[in-house]
Amino acid sequence: MKILAVVDFGLTEMSGGYQRNMEVISRLKSIVNLDIVPSLRNMRLAINGHRRELLNLVKGLNSTPGKVLDILEEINSTEEYEKRLSKIREDYDVGIVYSNSAENIRLARKITKSPVGVQLQLEPFYEDLTRLFRIKFRGPTGRAIERFRNAIEESNRERHEWVSLIREGALTFAISVSKVPLSNSGLDKMIKYDVSYPSNAFDPSLLHLRRDKEDYAVYFTRLIPEKGLFEVPIIWKKVNRKKDIRLYVMGNFQDPRDEEDFLNLVKRMDVNIEYLGFKEGKRLYEVVAGAMFTLYPSHYDSFSLVVLESLALNTAVVAYDTQAIREIYHGVKGVHTAKEDDINGLAELALSLGNENIEIPAQYSSWDSVVKAELNSIRKCLNA
Repeated sequence: MKILAVVDFGLTEMSGGYQRNMEVISRLKSIVNLDIVPSLRNMRLAINGHRRELLNLVKGLNSTPGKVLDILEEINSTEEYEKRLSKIREDYDVGIVYSNSAENIRLARKITKSPVGVQLQLEPFYEDLTRLFRIKFRGPTGRAIERFRNAIEESNRERHEWVSLIREGALTFAISVSKVPLSNSGLDKMIKYDVSYPSNAFDPSLLHLRRDKEDYAVYFTRLIPEKGLFEVPIIWKKVNRKKDIRLYVMGNFQDPRDEEDFLNLVKRMDVNIEYLGFKEGKRLYEVVAGAMFTLYPSHYDSFSLVVLESLALNTAVVAYDTQAIREIYHGVKGVHTAKEDDINGLAELALSLGNENIEIPAQYSSWDSVVKAELNSIRKCLNA
């Protein structure tokens, strides 16, 4: 099978989604004939000072055609990028877009006339604005209003683009890490789809980092309101009233205003929370492995790697019972849930945890299995 992959790489950030793209693409090229084309977002980053990082990344994967590398070296606008790529006409069995942006689906369509599918990790738009409200209307009221208004505009814009792509026949199917992106967007009613299983994995080397527990907990994720950022101090105040346990917070703040407001809230509420900054790799996992539990009051997930990596490190998780957590982790030992927005319930769960046997979902222990499942999903959609 010959596949065109239009891929959005992290470059300047490494969220779970970008990590997944890298893990899958680096293995997919070993079992199919794969041509990798970086996303338009990546091209904008290259033009704005990150060209060498992008070139080093794609050259390292050794699956980008020489003529595409030449384009990456030479062009200085996304318009020129699209124009020159559109002149490359290769015979592919399928094109797969590893991005939630409609512009990259159009880019793939300019390169190939073969069926084009998209791999979803989050919903590209929302069918139901009440769900969007529950996710985006978080944090300080003024910015919550701004964030929700911007999210509505973006969702409406993307929905228009995606519906147009589907009607034109430019997008023919979707594969997804869970049912959440499909149902939240309504794409499950518009297009052929398949949910890959397993669709994510943890690095087995995490099992070797397990260690004795210390008297602290962790909250690590993208530090945004949608991930429960401003609920954390409130939850922890309730925990600290009964138990003086420290919570280590790790991650990047996407908005400097959120960082200032969060740290001020921690100080004002006088809670035992310490911000350790951004940590990754072994430096992150050693802290998580020593924690009694991971606090994860997130409203915004389709498949949480935070939960999966915590379990691999023998660390229990306290989370909201969202659709994504139910779909992936229902019944898994070590995952404890309270109703979404039930701050008292999460605090009570945190206080009630004791020593327990953490269940490692074995089906999520191999990226090779994820890649095979993804290929099966692609074939299933092509043959539907």
